[in-house]
Amino acid sequence: MNISEKLRFALVENLLCVPSVAGGSRAGRDVLLSGMPNVFLYRNESGNVSADIALLVTQSVDVFGGDGKWCLLQLIDNALLQVRGTEVGTKLLRIQEQLLEEQKGLRRIQVHPTEVAQVHLFDLRKPVGICIWSLPDIPKATGFVITTPTRRLLRYFCDSLKERGASEGIWGRDEVAPPGPAMVIHPQHTSVAFAAAKSDNYRRMLTKKHVLWPIFVDNTADATALWQQLAGAFENTLEHHLVITFGMPAGTDPPPGMTILPVPIFTSQDISNWVSAIGKTLTWPEKEIAWWAKLILVNCIGNDEDLPIEMVYEQLERHCGLITQYRNPDDLMNALKDLELIGG
Repeated sequence: MNISEKLRFALVENLLCVPSVAGGSRAGRDVLLSGMPNVFLYRNESGNVSADIALLVTQSVDVFGGDGKWCLLQLIDNALLQVRGTEVGTKLLRIQEQLLEEQKGLRRIQVHPTEVAQVHLFDLRKPVGICIWSLPDIPKATGFVITTPTRRLLRYFCDSLKERGASEGIWGRDEVAPPGPAMVIHPQHTSVAFAAAKSDNYRRMLTKKHVLWPIFVDNTADATALWQQLAGAFENTLEHHLVITFGMPAGTDPPPGMTILPVPIFTSQDISNWVSAIGKTLTWPEKEIAWWAKLILVNCIGNDEDLPIEMVYEQLERHCGLITQYRNPDDLMNALKDLELIGG
């Protein structure tokens, strides 16, 4: 779909004048995301306000929410809450009228629940963001460490990193090799020497695409030895980025030279946000969406402000599976009720 460049520019220019956006904070820009599908929640923090808003407008052109509303109009409605009655508000209303005219010729793209219900869209924005911002301008091997009890988180971290890097313009979606399952270093089946030798396979791929390589290491000595070998093997400038991410349990020391990423913190509000975006694509009432979020939460034992990572992922995977299996909203609701009866 297309709207005129003149109209697109005018919309961006006036959104930048909205008080919460003009303040420059990411939280201020997030105000514009109210009621938007979940796909927008992780593409709004490059640090450049103008670039963020321009990207948000570009993304919104092609998407309609679960209630059928054009996301471009939702952006304006959210902005008008702050500027109605002002000169900027008047300009946004005029833009809204023009968009409504242009909308008549646009084909709606309805966001399907399975598109929104992806585990990697859950809240990894902080560690992924730091990883993105830490990548060098000239491609090379870069090492990161994230604390995790198992390799599970690494899969979603790499999926999120691939998507986020594309949205930030670091690479195109087809310029990154598909992240494989995390390699697990273990003396009996996958030694440090074996992992280091496998790096030759990635060297060939790096001539064509960026590579995201997740590795789970639960031993400090192994992690240090492996990073030393990999850093040495890829010390020269590469044609593409090689992002090596070690997942290491709490209590193990990260190797010198690798960037330590913040531990993800999953909260009950994160679960509510994730479920809400899916529920809206199903056009479910808020009451049913809240019930669904609670169903997930009761099976994630822990503090509401710091839920166990493994439990959260287990629940998200289970509910993603149900959404894929039961394409009819009524069938999905019945499956969720059955799940509640058996205790999640």
